[in-house]
Amino acid sequence: MSIESAIFQVISSYYSPDEYPCLNHQLKEFAIEKPFVGKRLLYAAPLTRNTLVALLPVIAGGARVTLSWPDIIEPDQEVLAFMAGLGVACYQQVPEGQTFDLIFDCCGKYTNYSATLGHIELTRSGLEKYRIQSSKVCLDVDSTLIKNFETTLGTGESLVRAMKQAGFTELAGQRVLLFGFGKVGQGICRALLDEQADVHIVELQADLPFPEHSRFVDGKNVASVVEEVQKANFVVTATGIKSVIENNYPVSEFINSPARLINMGGEDEFGDAFPGETVLNEKHTFNFILDDPTLMEFIDPIFALYNECGKLLTEQSYPVGVHQPPDQIIMPLAERFCQAQGIDLNQWV
Repeated sequence: MSIESAIFQVISSYYSPDEYPCLNHQLKEFAIEKPFVGKRLLYAAPLTRNTLVALLPVIAGGARVTLSWPDIIEPDQEVLAFMAGLGVACYQQVPEGQTFDLIFDCCGKYTNYSATLGHIELTRSGLEKYRIQSSKVCLDVDSTLIKNFETTLGTGESLVRAMKQAGFTELAGQRVLLFGFGKVGQGICRALLDEQADVHIVELQADLPFPEHSRFVDGKNVASVVEEVQKANFVVTATGIKSVIENNYPVSEFINSPARLINMGGEDEFGDAFPGETVLNEKHTFNFILDDPTLMEFIDPIFALYNECGKLLTEQSYPVGVHQPPDQIIMPLAERFCQAQGIDLNQWV
């Protein structure tokens, strides 16, 4: 049995193709076009069950794949054993000196590794590393409309699902102090408000479009933030900034507070001064306690864009630096996702 067939057999027991319309369409296209024949790919996205679906079009497209994953997110051990059993090379850290044509990166783990055609980065925190690492070509999927679908619709839902799985089943009236109101923070705020939680948002700007029934907390006012920490049931970080808490606020006030601490960033947003046991899931991104950290329907379009960017790098060259993918590959994915979900695309563009 081929690797592609083995993966398809496994995912068929968990997902219907209706749950991944973008990747399913891409699978059919890549199987015909074979954009990655003869290409060595490092696929370093979080290794979860739904990552198997994302790998299908790439493998069907002829790629020779090596797998890795971000340091802050533990791989799904069943998925890891399954892929290793198929003979796919899997590394916590790829040995230096290995060469690749394309690197599908996450959290900027492989900014210093060489890819002859370029890199694709999945996260905001990783992009900051690529902007500093000016000798690489990198396509940015995080700053796109497609990522908004995942974060606004999917990440908030997964946080609530993870909180309930962890035993926090009644969120109504719970006071949540949320750090960050970017794409991820907005999705988290929306999902918590739907649960009737009392959401207080720490930000640096007071004029952001905060939702009705949420409250703004000035992130520059340390005393106000500390007071809010002591009153919170949960503290959730979603800034995209590594060590943002320890670099700006007194660590002891968080550790000694009655609040449960939750990191929803791709990096450790609390910082090294926080022992692992003081933050739920040992400071790893909290929704990764779930078998599906983001539901397949919400992760589908961003994984499809991730793969399309790899194909794009096989077709054209870019100058060194970070670049956004063009609308001609973004909009068909957005339209396919919105059609499948019954969403009005005009509300998002």
